[in-house]
Amino acid sequence: MDGLVLLGIALFLGIRHSLDPDHVVAVSTLVSEERRLWPAAWLGFSWGVGHLIPIALVGLPLLILHLELAPQFEQFTDLGVAILLVLLGVVTLRRVIEERVHFDVHSHNKTVHGHFHRPGHRHPTVKLERRQWITFGFGLVHGLAGSGAVAVLAMQASPSLGMAILWLLLFALGTTLGMFAMTLFIAAPALTMASKRVAVHTGIRTVAGFVSLFFGGYMIWTILPELLA
Repeated sequence: MDGLVLLGIALFLGIRHSLDPDHVVAVSTLVSEERRLWPAAWLGFSWGVGHLIPIALVGLPLLILHLELAPQFEQFTDLGVAILLVLLGVVTLRRVIEERVHFDVHSHNKTVHGHFHRPGHRHPTVKLERRQWITFGFGLVHGLAGSGAVAVLAMQASPSLGMAILWLLLFALGTTLGMFAMTLFIAAPALTMASKRVAVHTGIRTVAGFVSLFFGGYMIWTILPELLA
């Protein structure tokens, strides 16, 4: 197969890999906390960079040394991804509940007073910079879970070590670009609706939280029997 075609396939498969259900669920839930388009897109990019790093750090040595990871390694890392999805869903739903009508005490110029908040009166929860690091961490775990399989795929698809290394790096780059584009695609219409009504944004976050919770639970339910067998 022509080298350029082979590398093009690697880039395409990386983009396709970014659309795996667990990736989409994780990033969509994290992005649901954001109300601005470009910061939301940068969350997707942060996930992609996090995903790229373990593929390079783990996959490249596997390629060079012609090694493969034990199947149990991928199962344990997939279980870690599933647990993170459950926790992410729980945290997202907890924030939604806490931001319903509640009473807050504030101090202004040494004067303490309290007042009730309606759903439309929302305080910032987690700063964007912190969310970027959280999303980056999710990407790291996802990348670690798939690094062994990607390295094997690169070895099987490439005629030489040099081509396999390029294949692996282009796959990782494709995943990063794909997640950035996917986040824009999801966030643009969702944030347009959410910017007009607070209830819509709350609904988006609620749905994202439940999807993350149940999808993570489903992953745990399917992975645990294999680990315990």
